Amino acid sequence: MTADATLRDHIGWVWYEKMHIVPERDVGMRHFLRFSSVNYYGTVYLNGQELISHVGGHLPFEVEVTDRLLYGSANKITVAVNNTLSWSTIPQGDFNYYNLQPKVIGNWTLTRAPEGAFTDIGNFDFFNYAGILRSVYIIKVPKKHIKDIHIMAEHRGSFIYEVSTGDVDEIEFRILDDDENEVYSGSGAEGKGQVDGVRPWWPRGMGNPSLYVFEAKLIVNSQVVDIYREVFGFRTVTWSQDKIFINDRPFYCIGFGMHEDFEIHGRGFDRAVMTKDLNLLEWMGGNCYRTTHYPYDEERMRENDRRGIAIIAETPAVGLKGFPKANNLLHIKMLEDLVSRDKNHPSIIMWSLANEPHTEKKESRNYFKALVDTAHALDPTRPVTTVYGPTNSGNDQTADLLDIICVNRYYGWYINMGSLDWVNSSLIYDIAQWKEIFRKPIIITEYGADSISGLNQEPSIDFSEQYQNEIIMKTHEAFDVLRQQNILAGEMIWNFADFMTGMSTTRAVGNHKGVFTRNRQAKMAAYTLRKRYLGLLDQTEHARQYTTHRYRYHYHYHH
Repeated sequence: MTADATLRDHIGWVWYEKMHIVPERDVGMRHFLRFSSVNYYGTVYLNGQELISHVGGHLPFEVEVTDRLLYGSANKITVAVNNTLSWSTIPQGDFNYYNLQPKVIGNWTLTRAPEGAFTDIGNFDFFNYAGILRSVYIIKVPKKHIKDIHIMAEHRGSFIYEVSTGDVDEIEFRILDDDENEVYSGSGAEGKGQVDGVRPWWPRGMGNPSLYVFEAKLIVNSQVVDIYREVFGFRTVTWSQDKIFINDRPFYCIGFGMHEDFEIHGRGFDRAVMTKDLNLLEWMGGNCYRTTHYPYDEERMRENDRRGIAIIAETPAVGLKGFPKANNLLHIKMLEDLVSRDKNHPSIIMWSLANEPHTEKKESRNYFKALVDTAHALDPTRPVTTVYGPTNSGNDQTADLLDIICVNRYYGWYINMGSLDWVNSSLIYDIAQWKEIFRKPIIITEYGADSISGLNQEPSIDFSEQYQNEIIMKTHEAFDVLRQQNILAGEMIWNFADFMTGMSTTRAVGNHKGVFTRNRQAKMAAYTLRKRYLGLLDQTEHARQYTTHRYRYHYHYHH
C-alpha cells in the first residue's frame, strides 16, 4: 500500500498500536486476544506489559488477557513484528551482512556497500508480505467455557467426538442438519455415535457438500453457561496405490496452485477477492486447490466447505534446504497448529508437509519421518503428502514415507525451454518412474509457463500467451496417457493468477504463470484449461452438478 520503496522493502521491526475499551459490564468474563496471522516474529504488549511472543506467520495464536485489562477504560494493544528470515526460520531465508573490507583508492577509503548493508533473500518465489495480515479478535467467554471440539465423521454416519473444557463438567450435545433439524443428541465430553440416513459431504461434481452442526452445551449446576457450534461434514478419504477415494468413490483432483495475493493489499485477507477467486475456480470447472505455500485464512476454509472445494492444506515450509533439529521442532509445531485449526473441515482432504524441499539430502529422511509420524498421530483420517520439485525418483530420500506423492514439473519452461516436442515424452518418462518405484497415487501439483498478458506472437515465443497455452496443451497430452495407465490421481496448474515476487532479472513485476492476470482477467490459457476441466468434471464417477448453494455459514459462538 505504501508509496515508499524503503518501507515496502523494509527488513526488521515494525510496530502496531491500537486503543480498545472493554466495558465494565464484562468484568467476571474471561478475555483472550487472538491473532489470525502475524508474519513472521510477533511480540504482543498490553498496556506496556509484554504478554506473548510467537514465531511463524499464517497460523493463529492467542493469549489470555483477563487480569491485564482495564475495564471501562482504554487499553493500549501494541504489537512488534519482525519479518527477518534465516536458515533457522520456516520458510528459510539467506540472511547475510556484507563484509565491507574498506579499500584505499587514491585519497579515498571506499567500500562497495554502505555501512550496515545486508541481504535477506527468501528461498521461495513470492513476495514476503509481512506484518499483521489477518483479523485480530478479543474473544469474550464465561469463566467456565468450551475450549474446543474435535469431531471425526465418516460418510456412512458414524462419528467420534471430543469436547474440551478444562474442567469436569456436564456436556450435552446435538447434531443439526443444514435446515437446523436435530438428527442426533447425546451427552458426555467424548464418545461416538451413528446418524442414520446421513447426507455425506461431496466435492464439486460428485454431489452436494452437505454440512452439519455439532452443538455442545456446557452445563454447570444445572445451568447452561456456554454453547459452542462447530460446522462439519460426514466425509471419508481413503487411497490405494493408484487412486484417491472420497466416500468410496474415485476422486480425481482438478485444480490449481494459488496465492493469497492481490493488488494494493498484497496478502492481507479480503473477502471480495476470496469470493472472486472461488467463483472463477468454479467457472473453470475446478474441484480442488492447494494452499500454496502456507495455510490460508480460516474464513476461506469455511467457504471451501460450503462450496464443496477439496483442499490440500500446506504448512509454510517452502524450499527447505537445511534440516537441523531446531527447524524440525519448529516445523512440527506449525504442523500441530495447522491440524488443530483445520481438523474439522471436510473440505481438507490431505496435509502437505512441505513444497519443494531438498530431500535428496540424507538428513532429510529423519526430519520428514518425524513430520509424517506427527501428522498420522494427530489425524489418522487424512493422507499425508510432500510436494517434490528439485528431487527425482532416483535420489529422493523420503517419498516412501508418504501416502500420496505430489510432483512439480516444468517441461518446456525450466526444463528444455522451447522444446515443446519433448514435453509429452519427458513427463511420462519422469512420472512413470516415480510410480514404478513408490507405488503410490501421484498428483502433478505444478506445471505451466509464464505469459505476459497481451503479448502475442506466431510462432510462439517464451512469455507469449501462445507459448503458455501450447505448453499446457502438450502437458495435457501426457496427463491423458498417465491417467489411462492409472498413474495419475490429479493435476493442478501453476498458477491460478499472476502474483508478486521479490525483484529479480527473471521476474518482470512478479510471476506471470497465472491463467488469470493479477487483477483476475482471463488469459488465453484460461479458456483451454476451462474446456479441459469441465470435460474432466463431467467424466467424474456419479457426477451430479448442483447449481444452488443452500448451505449457510455457521460460526462458533458463546452464550
